[in-house]
Amino acid sequence: MKTCTCLIRATFWQLRGVVPEYRYPDQVIFNLSAVCLMRGRTCLNVRKRGADHVILPGGKIEPGETPLEAAIREAREETCLVLDPADLTHLGTFDAPAANGDADGIRCAVYVCDWQDSWPEPVPDSEIVEYEWTDLDHCHDDARQAPLLLGRVIPALQQRGLL
Repeated sequence: MKTCTCLIRATFWQLRGVVPEYRYPDQVIFNLSAVCLMRGRTCLNVRKRGADHVILPGGKIEPGETPLEAAIREAREETCLVLDPADLTHLGTFDAPAANGDADGIRCAVYVCDWQDSWPEPVPDSEIVEYEWTDLDHCHDDARQAPLLLGRVIPALQQRGLL
C-alpha cells in the first residue's frame, strides 16, 4: 500500500507541473514537456551534446510551471523561437522509455505547432549540436529516433489526421 500511496502523491503533484522528476521504488521518471514543430510531414528534432538520440525540443517542467509554459520556454532555449501559446495544440501526455538513458522513463506533454516560413532555421549552440527535419513517414528504422516519437507521437499524429 505504501508504494501505491507514493504513486498517487507523485502523480497528483506531477500533473500540476510541480515535480520535475519523481521516483517509484526502483525507477526515475522525468516529467517533461516538448513541442513537435511540424513542417509538412516532417518535424524538427534536436540532438543534445553527449546524446545519441534525436528528440523533440523540450525538457523538464520546472516547479510552478505549467506543461505549456515549459514547452514554450524549452523551445525558446533550444531553437531561439518565441512561440505563441495560441499556436500550440496539446497532442497528448505520453509515457515512454527515456531516449538517452538518463532515466528509466518519461512522462511528456507534447504540443504540436506548424512551422512558419518566416522563422529562421535553428543554429547549433553549446547545448544543441544538431538539428534535423525528421521525415515522419520514413523514420521507423532509424535507431537515432526517440521512443517517444516513434511509439507515441507519430501514432497520435496519425490518429488526429495530422499525418
